[in-house]
Amino acid sequence: MKQDKRTVHTKSAIIHALVKLINDKGFNNINVTDLTREASIGRGTFYIHYLDKFDLLNKIENKLLSDIKDVLNNLMPEELKSFTQSDESISTPSDIVIKTLNYFYDNSKLLSALLSENGDPYLFGRIKRIFSDVTDASFAQFNGKVTLTDEIPKDYVKEIMLNHLMNIVVYWISKDHPESPNNLAKIIIASQYIAPNDLIKVNKK
Repeated sequence: MKQDKRTVHTKSAIIHALVKLINDKGFNNINVTDLTREASIGRGTFYIHYLDKFDLLNKIENKLLSDIKDVLNNLMPEELKSFTQSDESISTPSDIVIKTLNYFYDNSKLLSALLSENGDPYLFGRIKRIFSDVTDASFAQFNGKVTLTDEIPKDYVKEIMLNHLMNIVVYWISKDHPESPNNLAKIIIASQYIAPNDLIKVNKK
């Protein structure tokens, strides 16, 4: 059901207040009075939409996780497809990759606050489970066309893949002045084709 403009405005004010307060004092130290004061709304208005601060956090995170699952369902098949293409053909990020990163960029302040040490310590794990589930589903779509290396146990291969992408994105959105989604997409693409031992050059002279 479509929400009216007043409801949208109120919820937006509450979310902005939550982000600021998490950054200022941490979620554990926030109460409803803090939120309503920062959002310039009455306590009654807050309770129309949320039971308490935990209900607020849960609803915000559930919406984020649902959105992230949707964008990843589009991204992962595209990412797996890129591994079957030549270096030249994947030098330019696809529209799907840019659209996915745009979502994280547009929600970077909220995600950065929630994923920080002052936010929700369980959110990273919940996002990682979504990455894992979507990755498994994407592998299944390729019907055996995508195989994992035998040089490393498969559970470690998957863990490396998940952490590689997730850590780059989380670090990116936590920066005060993050690169554009297009530039980050190029960084991700480049990182897929550079071995870890090639990231650092040692001058032996």
